[in-house]
Amino acid sequence: MSSRKQMLLDTALSLFIEQGYAGTTIQMILDRSGVSKGTFYKFFASKEECFLAILEQRLQEDLHIRKSLEANVYASDFELLADQIAVPMASPDKERTWSLFWAGFYSGEVRAADLGRVQLNWLADRLASLYGEAVRPYAYEGAVLFYGMLHQMANTWRNFDRPDPDWKAAVPKVLRHIGLVLNAMRERGEHVFDLPTLSRMSLGEYPRRPDKEALTEELRAFNRSVQRSKAPVKAKELTKGLLATMETETLNVSLLEAVLHAFERSFASEELSREAGRIAQGCWWYLEQVKHE
Repeated sequence: MSSRKQMLLDTALSLFIEQGYAGTTIQMILDRSGVSKGTFYKFFASKEECFLAILEQRLQEDLHIRKSLEANVYASDFELLADQIAVPMASPDKERTWSLFWAGFYSGEVRAADLGRVQLNWLADRLASLYGEAVRPYAYEGAVLFYGMLHQMANTWRNFDRPDPDWKAAVPKVLRHIGLVLNAMRERGEHVFDLPTLSRMSLGEYPRRPDKEALTEELRAFNRSVQRSKAPVKAKELTKGLLATMETETLNVSLLEAVLHAFERSFASEELSREAGRIAQGCWWYLEQVKHE
């Protein structure tokens, strides 16, 4: 991503947080960033497209954090899921970004259904894994209720001039309540939404899939740098392995997940770790789209 585009995204995010989505104009973004109108429209067709680009970037970062946490040792799958939700929310900047997203999502102010569906489908899958396949028909609604509760909690805290909730403490409590709700829905055979609406909500289009060839070409360039570097043999071998996996015509999802985890660990203390993390983030995002097609 070009430095000017990233500067526009960072500037726009700070204004959206300060002024709200509706209160921020393109001219305000231009004035603060010092970028011309022509440059803005080179990257974004509208304010909404700029906002959605910020959200997609944050979603990619969150997915990367969730995948990284899977490499840690947890006492239970419940604790892992709680951290996968709470850790990305721990940064005030991220929490406010997602507050903006859910506010726009619920109000219809921003056409963010596709990005919302990524979050909801991910959590629905995790809830079904956590509470059992018997609740899977209700898991999407459970995800809607869960994120709705978190969003309402944040709004309530803020409206009463309270600091944001301690998400590490709050998320497990809300998860337990959602587990009770899902089991009650299962026992009663009762949905919150009518089935046609539920199907339309959960099965819509995903955001545009990242270009596999562009990702692979970026990985090829990184591999050339790694092979010329003083990186450990293991890091060099795993970079080659990741490239070979991405170059296959038919993607092996399980193999790619395993290689990505090992690839990231091999660069944990290397000078190339930042670039390796960015490569891995793009691959995880691509993989997430492939899995839901």
